[in-house]
Amino acid sequence: MAQDVKWMRRMRRYAVPLLILYVTAIIVALLLEKMWLIPIMASVSVIIVVMGYQEMRIMWRMTKHPKAHRMLIFQYVFEWVDAILLTVLMVTLLTAEDFGLVIGLFFGIWGVLSPIRQKWFTKQLKQIDPELPTYEEVIEGSVLNGPSI
Repeated sequence: MAQDVKWMRRMRRYAVPLLILYVTAIIVALLLEKMWLIPIMASVSVIIVVMGYQEMRIMWRMTKHPKAHRMLIFQYVFEWVDAILLTVLMVTLLTAEDFGLVIGLFFGIWGVLSPIRQKWFTKQLKQIDPELPTYEEVIEGSVLNGPSI
């Protein structure tokens, strides 16, 4: 578990340089060839899924409650939906613009509701296991390693 937390901290350290790299890649793709945006956004989707999996893995070890495990799986499914929507949005915007705009509207609503969803997941996990720390507390190191299954 400590290794997973170290990995996530290291990934967070690389977040700003990675963001600069992606923004540069997007600008270059927009200037040269717009279809390059599809693999760029697909790689962002892969990063979203990997980071969501690592979050689930870390939090899974912090609790023994099966209901909390189900909520973590449910939360991870929503990470997959985020990633799939991002890729589908980019593909449809570049290939079928009208349909892409409809998916973009759906993706926008989905994104606006993301903080509400996150608060709901945190609230549900706290109801199931009141002593369960939040993911941010675990990553920041304010909580020692929890129970391991």
